[in-house]
Amino acid sequence: MTAFELFARLSPAETTGILEWFQESDRPAYKTCVGLLAGRRKLRPVFVERKPKAERNVWMTENLAKSVNADIAAEVLQAWILGAHGAMVCEFLEVLKIPHDGRGLIEALPAEPPVGEMDKAVNQLFANHPAGAVFVYLNLFAAMEMTDWPHLKSLVATDARLCQNPTKP
Repeated sequence: MTAFELFARLSPAETTGILEWFQESDRPAYKTCVGLLAGRRKLRPVFVERKPKAERNVWMTENLAKSVNADIAAEVLQAWILGAHGAMVCEFLEVLKIPHDGRGLIEALPAEPPVGEMDKAVNQLFANHPAGAVFVYLNLFAAMEMTDWPHLKSLVATDARLCQNPTKP
């Protein structure tokens, strides 16, 4: 699932949480995001910035859920995962014995770990972290061009926790 498809599947509470975290944690990047989304709609950024917060979040979510904004959606979700859920990323990599920089970044992606280890890592993430964050992270991870992990790709296509948002009714 791509980043824009993930935005379309997240609940309004989740997208609001992501956008509020983004605004509070990286104001310059948030402003850039607003500006890019507005520009692609042929609007001045101030038009979006002046909207009440709740209305702005809905507008941004609707636009981040469009394929034309896939690149922006990916940047927002990646920033949120690494910033707000870095411990989850590190836990996943550690369970799979993949060396990282302590913040979840890796130099090179190794070959896919054995099926049993992958299943254990996925189950552990769901046990220890919010289901919506795990849903987003593993879908983003599996969708990366450099990820040649057939079992993980199979999981995101068949595991109900990963192929549909477990927190959205």
